[in-house]
Amino acid sequence: MWDLDSIIAQNNQAAIDYMMRGREVDVAQSPQPKAWSLSLLAQKLRVGPPQLAILLQSFTNYDTLESFLGLIRRYLPEHEDEILSAPGGQRAYTFSYLFGKKYFPLPPYAFNSTLEQFTTGLPVELMSMSYSAYHELDMRRGYLLLLSLVIYPYEGHWRDQEDDDVPFDPFDPMKRVAMEEKLTEIAKGPAEDSGWRPSRADIAWVKEMISTLSDGGRWIAPMGFTVIKVDDRNIELIHADNTPEVRETVHRTVLIAEKAKIKVKVKVGKTAEEKQGATLMEIFSGARVPLLDAVQRTVGAELVGLIPRDGWTAEELHQWTDGTQYDGVGTFADWVCSQTGCIILDTSYADCEYVEGMTEPIFQWSQFNVDELTKEAPQVKEIREKIDRVVEWLEADPIIRFRELLEFLTAKAKTRRKKATKRDKFEYDETEHWCPLDMVNQYEEEDEDNDEEDGGGRLRRATVEDLELATRF
Repeated sequence: MWDLDSIIAQNNQAAIDYMMRGREVDVAQSPQPKAWSLSLLAQKLRVGPPQLAILLQSFTNYDTLESFLGLIRRYLPEHEDEILSAPGGQRAYTFSYLFGKKYFPLPPYAFNSTLEQFTTGLPVELMSMSYSAYHELDMRRGYLLLLSLVIYPYEGHWRDQEDDDVPFDPFDPMKRVAMEEKLTEIAKGPAEDSGWRPSRADIAWVKEMISTLSDGGRWIAPMGFTVIKVDDRNIELIHADNTPEVRETVHRTVLIAEKAKIKVKVKVGKTAEEKQGATLMEIFSGARVPLLDAVQRTVGAELVGLIPRDGWTAEELHQWTDGTQYDGVGTFADWVCSQTGCIILDTSYADCEYVEGMTEPIFQWSQFNVDELTKEAPQVKEIREKIDRVVEWLEADPIIRFRELLEFLTAKAKTRRKKATKRDKFEYDETEHWCPLDMVNQYEEEDEDNDEEDGGGRLRRATVEDLELATRF
């Protein structure tokens, strides 16, 4: 069972996956296949009155059928006969295809929706670089490489100010001491010596990893422990899961550090008071550490060392790369920082309103929503194609081409420093990212429920309109 935050994070990750699949997803297949299956052919050739089961379904599901017919007559009246003549399971598919050609492409899941799902709300796929997607780092290689060049897009976000490394009451000194004692025990490793000793390669790797971190930067190991670099000769263990695997790994890290002449100190994470007094730079420099660590595993420490500690702004990357062979890097940065000007690319599911009990926001079939998304569709396509081109170019030869791109950018950055160009401070403002689309809110949902209760429990009398609608479906 997942809570709403987990569901939102999964939706955001699914949207990122959709974004990363490439330009092919923008081209909907024709609903008219090259060859019909025999079962579909039989449906096409069937003549005579509708089956009794279909008539009964039309009477019990009348509101859904009426709503779907209303959508056809509102948005695709010229295709009413074409859509309704499609086999029952293909009507939403046919509508989605024709709607995409006239307005904006609907997401893939719309093509396989039931009519009830389809009429509940307008299918919309939000594809911004969400907070959860940024920190999960579950992305293809080219996206990670480009992401490492861009400033941290959530500087100032309230979630960064929560100290996840303090799993105890920060105002209770006794619990703080207990936590430090537990970490000390973990650092000592298992009770029995496993006989493992660090190799020269182990020592060189740890030295290289520490050298890539800035002072105060964090190394967050996916296994479950966190280390902060104090300086080149001192690191602090501030968090570790108390499991056999983590104990062994932390113990080995301590042994390697000792051989590398690096002192390891046990210290719990900052308390809420300490965090409040910390500078923004101390907090946010650590946010990029896991990203740079992931990039290092692809292109090596040497290239990661060329990346500036805080990355570059979208404005800088646009200024340096637009119109060059690296065109698209600035556009990627716009997307990362949610400043493309397109709702679909700048908004995540975390920025939406949810009806209680629903796992996704419900977007209304409103004229505003359709008009806005239709107006933005060409720009969304252009942005995605630019990003796809530069990502595919990088992935064709990651190390060579990433080095080439980094050397180009660092040369431009040196020119900027010589001219002493002032760099504007970037800070995330959550209120600027609320989804502007019309959505069903909790109060509207309650009103609909009340309407259903007032009119429920009564058998609908068949009317001429009902029979006409039933025969059409």
